Amino acid sequence: MVRIARFGSIPAAAALLLAVGVYFALPAKKAAAEVEVDGTTYHIQGPFTHQDLTVFLLCSKHQDASDFLTLDEGLKGGLVTISEQEQERVGTLRIENQSDRPLYLQEGERLVGGKQDRTIVTSLVIPPKSGQTSVPTFCVEHSRWVEGDKGKKFGFSVNPALAPKGVRGAAKVEGSQDRVWGCVAAQKDSAHKTLNCPNDNSSVNEMLDAPQVQWISDEYAAALEKAVDRAENGDAVGMAIVFNGHIEEVNLYPNRALFRKLFPRLIRAYAFQAALLKDQAKSGESVTDAAVVRFLQAGDAKSQKTKSLDAHNDVQVNELDGSRFQCTTHYNGRSIHWQLMAKTREGAAAGAAVLGSDW
Repeated sequence: MVRIARFGSIPAAAALLLAVGVYFALPAKKAAAEVEVDGTTYHIQGPFTHQDLTVFLLCSKHQDASDFLTLDEGLKGGLVTISEQEQERVGTLRIENQSDRPLYLQEGERLVGGKQDRTIVTSLVIPPKSGQTSVPTFCVEHSRWVEGDKGKKFGFSVNPALAPKGVRGAAKVEGSQDRVWGCVAAQKDSAHKTLNCPNDNSSVNEMLDAPQVQWISDEYAAALEKAVDRAENGDAVGMAIVFNGHIEEVNLYPNRALFRKLFPRLIRAYAFQAALLKDQAKSGESVTDAAVVRFLQAGDAKSQKTKSLDAHNDVQVNELDGSRFQCTTHYNGRSIHWQLMAKTREGAAAGAAVLGSDW
C-alpha cells in the first residue's frame, strides 16, 4: 500500500552550501509528502542536489533496534573473513562472522582477491558467531582464475563505492553473469575514454578504485552527505536517487544508523555514472516529492520470484509496470532491504551504450 498526504511547513529560505556545491531546493511553505510503503509510513525530504544527481530522503519514526556490523567494518577489524570455498565456485564464497553483531552485506559490495574479484548479489544478514557459511556472488573480473596476492582470501576495495547499477541489476534481477561481464567491460571502456582510467585488466575494481574515480566519488559523497546531516529529527532510513530527471532507484533500510553508513556508498556509485554521462543531453524535467510517491506506487506484479539464500535470508523480486523491479530481502522473516529499481527510460539509448546496460 502506498498513499500520499501533506503535513507541516518548511522555512522559505533554502540552504545553499557553495563550498561543496550542494543545494537544498525547498520552496517556501511547501509541505512534505508522506508515503506508506510495505506497511511503514515515511515522510520525504528534499530535493538535495549536486550537479546532475539528486536525492530525496525517506524518513520514519519506526527504527529497528539492531546494531548491524557492515562488511568494511568487519574486514578491517578482523571480525569477518571471506575466502574461496574448498572447491572454488564463481557463484559462492565462504564467509564467517566472528563478531557478536549481525553482519549486514549490501548488494553491490565489491570484493578484491581470491581467484577473481566478486560482487555480492543481494543484500543479506549473516548472524553473529555464524561459523563458516556461504554468500552468493557474481564475478566482476572476467579473465582471471588464479590466486593473487591475497591467496584464497578477499579484502575490501579502496574506494567504498558500490558496484554500478547495471552490475547490480544484472546480478540480482536478471541473474546473468554474461550481462554483468558486459556491463563491466563497456563501462571500463567508457571510463578509459572519458576519464582516462586504466584498463589493463578485466576487473570492475581497477576502474572504481582508480584515482580519477575516487576523486569524483569523494566530491559527490562530501556534498550530498550534508543532506543526511540536515535531515529533520535525524530519522532518515532511505532515499530516492534521481539522475538527470529520472528516478533511478529507492532503497529503504531497517534504521538510521545502517542507512547513514550505506548512503555515501550508493552516492559514490552514481557519481561515477554521472561522470560517464556528463556529455549526454540533459533533461529539462525536475523531479518532485510527489513524483517519488508516484514512482513508489507499486501496482500489481507482472511476475514474481522468491529465492532462498540460506537458512536465514530470502529475496523476493517482483517485476512491475514501467520497467520497475521491486526487491525485498528478508532476514528471519523481517524486511532488511526494500528496493525499487527502474530500467533506463525511453530515449536514453546513447547513455545505455556508454553504460553497457539498459539499467
